[in-house]
Amino acid sequence: MKKTITILILILSFKSSFSQKKELEPEVIKKAEFYLKKAVGEDLFEYFELASWYIEYYQHKSKAKKRIRKKNYTRKKKNYINIKKVGFNLNHPDFKYENISKYSTVILDFDLNLIEKIDIDYIPQFLLENKPSNWLNENKIDSIAETNKMKKGIKPITKTLTFDTKSKKYYWKVTNQLNEKSRYRCDMEVLEIHPVNGIVLKQYETEYNIHREF
Repeated sequence: MKKTITILILILSFKSSFSQKKELEPEVIKKAEFYLKKAVGEDLFEYFELASWYIEYYQHKSKAKKRIRKKNYTRKKKNYINIKKVGFNLNHPDFKYENISKYSTVILDFDLNLIEKIDIDYIPQFLLENKPSNWLNENKIDSIAETNKMKKGIKPITKTLTFDTKSKKYYWKVTNQLNEKSRYRCDMEVLEIHPVNGIVLKQYETEYNIHREF
């Protein structure tokens, strides 16, 4: 009988702790959604989906890289602050490029205050302004590449939408493999094309590792 009672107590305790853990999650998500909506606007916010991952840890107050997991935290570690990271994925019909990273992270402290600016630099201006896309379609990019006197390659040209993290701008990167110098190396002709006006920003040749992604 005592054994049965003990088991029941353990089960109830587990359920209680589980429900307490779940009670916090909606509050955190609601606050994260509030800050994201403020950053991107209500219209664009509708196209964001909550990511499947959620991170929580303790970070040193003066040494940002010094972190410990939540389960290893004790009250003795007074120099650490609680950090919560909530991720959101952007899924917009006018921005369906698979190779582009399209997520924003909302970083909150223990009191659910925003402690870092939300990164929305990757979002094109037309989306932030709730306007139709003014980007050239991929067929037009192909046409620009064909009329730009690219050399004869040994394989079909490839194109990749690329985001420059320094300039915070997009460009189409068109690559044309010219030869195969060895098993691992080749010369590549590259065009960088502006996605809106179609201007060729750069044209150059460079040596590539064949097994890297262009």
